[in-house]
Amino acid sequence: MTKRLFLSGLLALLCGFNVVWSQSAYNNHAQLSGRLKALTTQYASLASVQSIGKSTQGRDLWVLAVGKNTNTKKPAVLIVGGLEGVHLAGSEMVLQMAEKMLAAANTDSVAKLLETKTFYFLPSGNPDAQEQFSAKLKYERSGNGTETDDDRDGRNGEDPFEDLNNDGIISTIRVEDPTGTFVVSKEDPRILLKADPNKGETGKYLVMTEGIDNDKDGAFNEDGPGGVHIDKNFTFEYPVFNVGAGDYAASESETRAVLDFLYKMNHIFAVLTFGPNNNLSEAPKFDPTKALKKIPNGPSAKDAAVGEQVSKIYNSRTGLKDAPALPQSKGNFAQTAYYHAGRLSFTTPGWWVPKTEAPKDTTKKAATPAAAAPAGGAMPRAGMMGAMGAAAPANNAGEDDLRLLKWADKEKLSVYSDWKTIQHPDFVGKKVEVGGFMPFAKLNPPVSYLNEAATKHLKFITELGQQMPEIELVNLKTESLGNGLSRVSVQVLNKGLLPTYAEIGDRVRWVSRVKTELKLSAGQSFVSGKRLYLRNALGAGEQEEYTWLVMGAGKVILEAGCPTAGIKTAEVVLK
Repeated sequence: MTKRLFLSGLLALLCGFNVVWSQSAYNNHAQLSGRLKALTTQYASLASVQSIGKSTQGRDLWVLAVGKNTNTKKPAVLIVGGLEGVHLAGSEMVLQMAEKMLAAANTDSVAKLLETKTFYFLPSGNPDAQEQFSAKLKYERSGNGTETDDDRDGRNGEDPFEDLNNDGIISTIRVEDPTGTFVVSKEDPRILLKADPNKGETGKYLVMTEGIDNDKDGAFNEDGPGGVHIDKNFTFEYPVFNVGAGDYAASESETRAVLDFLYKMNHIFAVLTFGPNNNLSEAPKFDPTKALKKIPNGPSAKDAAVGEQVSKIYNSRTGLKDAPALPQSKGNFAQTAYYHAGRLSFTTPGWWVPKTEAPKDTTKKAATPAAAAPAGGAMPRAGMMGAMGAAAPANNAGEDDLRLLKWADKEKLSVYSDWKTIQHPDFVGKKVEVGGFMPFAKLNPPVSYLNEAATKHLKFITELGQQMPEIELVNLKTESLGNGLSRVSVQVLNKGLLPTYAEIGDRVRWVSRVKTELKLSAGQSFVSGKRLYLRNALGAGEQEEYTWLVMGAGKVILEAGCPTAGIKTAEVVLK
């Protein structure tokens, strides 16, 4: 009996552990692939998956197409995650949104949307970097599998991280030293801040990522298995010579695969990217000094107005508040999609640490075991060595760190490892400690926290789809003028609530313009009017009228529209 009770208790314990871990763990690439393929099996008439390329290490970049007749080029939205390797939550959000959209496919609103629109879900654009979360040694990694010489000394990977306290993660080292530039925060002793001489502060700690100086060059962990940061490798404002940016823009197979897909799919109306940038909570404003330059780096007036409109939809549908300031970074996909590919482009982290009241004891240790810590994550911070790893705190990290700790304490989540003294070969005779924020803690909550966020973002993307442009042929008339001559007239209307495409599309010329064409039958000819008209984007509710004089009887076909707004066709018979 005792043995049976022991086994039952052990089984219950194991089952309980699995539940906790299933709420906390993010998928590796194999698991992600399995979820996508399961959707195509369960929803065969609505979902199909294709590999648009492979990572440096040979992992597929999957795109799931959701909609009726996905092989036809209907107006579409591209939803992307996982370009920043540390942002695992983005990949999970993209997957959950696809799953939730397909599960709701029989509801009237979603069913109607899938009849006329296609949604492309690309959950992991940087799978090599994201795989580090599932590795035996966990550390933040933004770089793909490409070998890089980050310190430009002619050698690759000679100074990687080391797990000095054998806890399976790479965190932070602090060294008590009079030349140090960091101090303990007065708000919470778990936070390290840059000493401010203007406040009479003197630094106490040197801070670096966990490891030793293998190549004895005075820098720590500056050249591990670095890789290229995919979301720094795109073409707009490419950060030349920056660590992790690659040898040149679009140098990586992952970058080229994503760009090729976007450029070839000229029916993609808008792009939504999940990553550590945000132009949805607050839309960027029109600035003529940026927008009117020869090479613009600010939205046009019309596109800025559209951004405001979409931002209102986003804030209304998601209800998310207190968004942190996350400006656009150089060389990222979201900016490239707008400034180079000419698409409306929106980006959001999807989830951020909520504001919360501080508990009475902010230094109280979290109740969740440290073993569950990898469920969290760390936002990229200043001072990151190489292409990965937990980083030294930035000057402005205090407020965000305090916000995270207050929330984690309230939720009883372990995002922080207490400082433990170690012996360090490079700091003999000095007090050296390992600890601090756990890798992945700031951008990635336990997966269970993303369910509600994914539902909210599905509401947003659904309304965005409902407001997309739609071409309508109105007041189509034919009038016989005698002697075989007929007048044909029509108004081409955008009855959607958004323009047919971004205004910048007319400037970069990667977006097809609105085309109106009258196709004649044999024996017919134009007396006045052109066979084909091209015009710039039609705004919401805007229309253009066309008139032709045609000689000859028989059928004529009128076709109007563009790939991002749809193409409508009408047939009339001239007498």
